[in-house]
Amino acid sequence: MFRVFRALRKYGPLGTAWNACIIMEKLFGCTSNCRCPFSLARRALWSFHVYLDGRFDRTYGTDTSGVISLDDLTIESQNIKDSHWYAPMSVKVFGQIMDSLAIDFQQFDFVDFGSGKGRILLFASQYGFKRTIGIEFALELHSIATKNVTIWESRSQKPSRIETVFMDAVQFPIPSEPLFLFFYSPFKGSVMQRVLDNILSSLTMSPRDFVLVFYGSNPESIRLLEATGFPCRELKLRVDWSRFTHYRGLLFANAKCEK
Repeated sequence: MFRVFRALRKYGPLGTAWNACIIMEKLFGCTSNCRCPFSLARRALWSFHVYLDGRFDRTYGTDTSGVISLDDLTIESQNIKDSHWYAPMSVKVFGQIMDSLAIDFQQFDFVDFGSGKGRILLFASQYGFKRTIGIEFALELHSIATKNVTIWESRSQKPSRIETVFMDAVQFPIPSEPLFLFFYSPFKGSVMQRVLDNILSSLTMSPRDFVLVFYGSNPESIRLLEATGFPCRELKLRVDWSRFTHYRGLLFANAKCEK
């Protein structure tokens, strides 16, 4: 029973049920083509997840949902080897992160590294940042994000101050304004290191306020972030029960910004 409660805290009910089905499939020797009840249950859970995740798009008329493999995208950069597939972030978790911070968002430029279809850009634009910038190196995702911004602005009837940039993250020139940097585990390894080096160099040349949020679980990326020497706090985030996984939220900042 303790294991069940621990799983519910870590993964939520949907994730706990998903992982239980995987364990039972392995126990009973189910294959990908098998119609055992656990395989069928997992497909039903996935369909339910897709439906719940699609609420954002059904509400705003955008296209931000879905999981897309890098193999299905047009990417010319050699850095693809250190990058992750596309999957949109939970709006609920992002909202928790933003609402836990006591900063004047209007003083900051928001930069989302690996912005995909732009879901977080749309949501972040509601917080009044000076600029909301998304960096994406997959052509199809960048194009969809640009269309989503147009739809978003059409619905709100006002400029969103969102900029979608089609560029490899390692080549992106770090803005000289106070920074709010967001990483939904977009890449790892040498790419993460080079992007962090660019950020460190910019902050050294022009000291200013910054906030960096990482949401993910890759141990190597977390070690690279901690090696920057930035003050770090672990965010206490509630599980989004519509998701199968729940990651760590880490806050790096040079000033107190938590409520």
